Amino acid sequence: MKQRREAFILNIAVLSLSLFLVVHFFFVVLHVGPLNPVSVSFKSVTDGYVGRFFQQNWHLFAPEPMTQNLKLYVRVKYKKQDSAKTVMSNWHDVTEPMIKTNQGTLFSPYNRMLRIGSGYIHQLYIGGKDDLTYKLMDKISEEEKDSKEINASLENDSKEVEGIIYRYASAFAKREFSEVELTEVQFMTSVSDAIPYSKRGDSLFKVKETNVVYDWKGVVKDVVKLP
Repeated sequence: MKQRREAFILNIAVLSLSLFLVVHFFFVVLHVGPLNPVSVSFKSVTDGYVGRFFQQNWHLFAPEPMTQNLKLYVRVKYKKQDSAKTVMSNWHDVTEPMIKTNQGTLFSPYNRMLRIGSGYIHQLYIGGKDDLTYKLMDKISEEEKDSKEINASLENDSKEVEGIIYRYASAFAKREFSEVELTEVQFMTSVSDAIPYSKRGDSLFKVKETNVVYDWKGVVKDVVKLP
């Protein structure tokens, strides 16, 4: 009887894993494959699944690897204890400290948090989509004359990514300002060119940096502070 029960549990586990793998690869293929009616129908599901757990793009590889550095800065408005006065903080670099912590600790949650943050910043910078997807969507819009619908989709994606970064910024703010009452949070993205190899030893060389400042918003309540 015990052997039958163990065999039954094992069969259920194998079947469940097999079904999961089928669904997993189905979502991944739809997400990374060319746009088609099926992938568009499942877009909200595949974006939520693949984008949340397996976020990546092809910019690491040739022929056009990324040549820019992306950073996130956060500042907050808060009230001190026993004070009704609102104080605004300076800008805090979120990205650089995480990079240093990740480099010094091989096994830590910072690796994942860093990649999530940089991935969403990159999405926001390019409008929420990979540039190859933009080319495909432009081609589709020219053929089917549905550019309004596509532009609306792109705008919704950008707003969704922006909302995620506000949550990320709120989690950072709760860690850095745990002793005060937070009221609002604001973030700024920074894009700078990588230092050319020929200038690697020149301490006076300055790269061009472009900053985009986003609006103040209330601190997101249902996020925990970063570790």
